[in-house]
Amino acid sequence: MKTASSFEGGSRIGKQNDTADTVPNLKKRNAQLNRNLKNLELIFRNAVDILLVADAVTGKIQRISDAAETVLGYKRSSLIGKKLTKILPDDKTIGHLHLKDGIPEIVDGVFLNQKLKCHNGSFKSMDMTISLVNGNGPSVILLTFRDNSERKRLQDDMIKKNSALDSALSAMIITNSSWMIDYANVEALNYWRYSRTDMLHLDISDLLPYMGDFDSLKESIKERGQWDDDIECQRRDSTTFMAHATAVTVDTDDENPCYILSFLDITKRVRLEKRLTELSLRDSLTGLYNRRGFMTLGKQLLNSSLRKQPEIGLLYVDIDYLKLINDKLGHSEGDKALEITAGILRSSFRDSDIIARLSGDEFVVLFLDTTELTRESIRNRIDKRLEETLEAKPLPFMLSLSIGYYSTVLCYKTQIGFLLSSADSLMYEDKDKRRKSISEDDILRRKNQRT
Repeated sequence: MKTASSFEGGSRIGKQNDTADTVPNLKKRNAQLNRNLKNLELIFRNAVDILLVADAVTGKIQRISDAAETVLGYKRSSLIGKKLTKILPDDKTIGHLHLKDGIPEIVDGVFLNQKLKCHNGSFKSMDMTISLVNGNGPSVILLTFRDNSERKRLQDDMIKKNSALDSALSAMIITNSSWMIDYANVEALNYWRYSRTDMLHLDISDLLPYMGDFDSLKESIKERGQWDDDIECQRRDSTTFMAHATAVTVDTDDENPCYILSFLDITKRVRLEKRLTELSLRDSLTGLYNRRGFMTLGKQLLNSSLRKQPEIGLLYVDIDYLKLINDKLGHSEGDKALEITAGILRSSFRDSDIIARLSGDEFVVLFLDTTELTRESIRNRIDKRLEETLEAKPLPFMLSLSIGYYSTVLCYKTQIGFLLSSADSLMYEDKDKRRKSISEDDILRRKNQRT
């Protein structure tokens, strides 16, 4: 019995202690709740946005933040107890919140550009969120109104930029960090002949015919954050075009960069440049290379053949008495002499040989692998072609050609200038000999057609 009484007594003492401990805890908890409520009230009252709480059944305004006074011009006291229709006009526009008997038809959502009625009768456009809040008591509707001027400015700015991108003369593409296309303007769709839907399922490598070009692009972006070069692109139908392209890295908030690429079709320009380059290297009268073309291609040939060290030769050809022909018979006859000489050289040598007209009456031919060529064999070949040409189309003058031929084994010391001067000296030796046997009268009287 004693043990039982002791136990029962201990139980009662324990319950009394629990009750004693609970009261202070409840007081602390209530104090904390009151502090939280005051803090929430301060946040609610001083919020920059307009915060409004309305009864979910009657639509009457229960609480509203001070921003209603600064933004809409109302005093808080003039809105408390009033229906939402006091500040929310019954706007039937699609996308706006609609009220039925003063109660919102939708109690969960976001409404952009919602009209609010100000104290002075004017209207203000704001973005609104609405949500139904269920608690221990009656349900309420929480509405938040935010100034949308900055959003509209950014939206308008974005629309302008998108319009500018779509109006750009170059193709603009934006990709994610994995090079998948997120955006392509109208010109990009025209360049590659894809629909916008199809384009957004591709990555940049799908637009290029050579994977090596894409690898070079990525490597440059990785090292320098940008890339700028001419590149070949492949359309949907597998045809290609040349473009000048740039690419830059743009950092984003999610730490995954995006890439902005611009492409400008330069196919016509490349063709034109190629044509202009070709024209700048060609003699307009004969179609042979001019001095510039000869020097350019000659140096390339020597550099590309240096490792094999072949025998190389240069033929220098000069039309005898061309000035006499021009002066006595006219420049049209002189042009015929030039054109016929060019044709003879073309038919006498290989396509791989570089044939050029250096100046008024001087021609050169640069050969590789000349082990079988000698001055005599070259002279015989030219004389034969000249005779065949004159038999087919006689001239009112005698066409006489002086030649000089120099050959050597190609080495790193070999220079185009040295070959020219060596062959030119030999040509003048031949010219001196020919002038002793061919006079001006011979040229004009056509006493001897053979050179």
